[in-house]
Amino acid sequence: MLPDFSSCLRQMADVIVRVGLNLQPGQRLLVHDPYELHGVARSAGVIVEAVRAAARTCTEHEEPLDVIWGDAARLRDSVERRAWRALETSLTTHAARMQRAIAHGDALLFLTGTHPRLMAGLPAADVAQARQIAWECFGPIAQQLTGGATNWTCVPAPSPGWAAAAFEFFPAETRLTALWDATFAAFRCQRLSDPAQPTALERWSDHLRALSQRRETLNAERATGVRYLGAGTDLAVKLPPQHRWCTAQLTTRRGVPFVANLPTEEVFTAPDKHSATGVLRTARPLLYAGVAIEDIELEFSRGAVVCARAGRGEAMLQQLLATDDGARCLGEVALVEPAPAWAAAAPTFQHVLFDENAAPHVALGEAYAFCHSGPSHALNRSLLHVDLPLAATATLIR
Repeated sequence: MLPDFSSCLRQMADVIVRVGLNLQPGQRLLVHDPYELHGVARSAGVIVEAVRAAARTCTEHEEPLDVIWGDAARLRDSVERRAWRALETSLTTHAARMQRAIAHGDALLFLTGTHPRLMAGLPAADVAQARQIAWECFGPIAQQLTGGATNWTCVPAPSPGWAAAAFEFFPAETRLTALWDATFAAFRCQRLSDPAQPTALERWSDHLRALSQRRETLNAERATGVRYLGAGTDLAVKLPPQHRWCTAQLTTRRGVPFVANLPTEEVFTAPDKHSATGVLRTARPLLYAGVAIEDIELEFSRGAVVCARAGRGEAMLQQLLATDDGARCLGEVALVEPAPAWAAAAPTFQHVLFDENAAPHVALGEAYAFCHSGPSHALNRSLLHVDLPLAATATLIR
């Protein structure tokens, strides 16, 4: 274990509570993972307890948070048995808890792990059916959250299984330590080796200010499109005239600022859903519904995917693209400049929050309405939103 683990964990929890959530006096907190495990992994308990302690400094509640716990074995068993009604009942119950939390003005923390082998060996159609149920339960809530219903944030939760996948080239006994080390670096934690350096909260203040300045520069430029060019990628998209570049810094309808995911290194906007033309090749595996999809190659024409291949997990890729009409079109284009120093820790982290913030990327599926200031007919709509990191350089078209 890292010699400064406890110190860094406290700093990470402070960043989650004060920067990501910006937890307000009197607010309580619901902790959940609606994306992968449909509940928080027990291995994330150490983060939950650190967040609980940090939350107590912001709110008068003796017990400031509640947790929806997950069970990987139970989830896999539900898919194996095709127990769709039981799964839907469980996820509907979780959605109702989230809805009540929003109604009460609580904040939401999505503590997400990654489970690369959770659904290994199961039929892609069955895995896709489980994910479809999850999207249908969580999708309406996600739209409320991006619309400013309350303050929330998504945060990665290191686990032994994730460490084994991301750092498989390390000796087994060092993998989890390496993952925590990369996580603390991504959270800009102050290490014992550099006590004279700014604190994590000070570093985040500077970083968010720099992202905001980049956002304002891009919005002033009024580019008409973006072209991604790199290994296996030559993709061009048009930007609607009323597009708006954004960062993960959002504000609730009540005026509370928060950061929707940590780490965050990107500036992004929504393209014209009919405009994507060309090809792309992903630089990092996509972990989707407990299945690893590697070496994805997509060809676009008039905005939609017309040909799709994958070196591994192609059946799952095809199921993903069949989710709905919008699943074959782009809802986001993003710039990451420069690449963060922590990105060099692993060739792939096999976790969306790390991999999407380590490289330029696009996303299939839902576009964020706040990325557009006019009528939304040019923006894509879908149940899903899936980020695809690229080994490419992004150039603005003026």
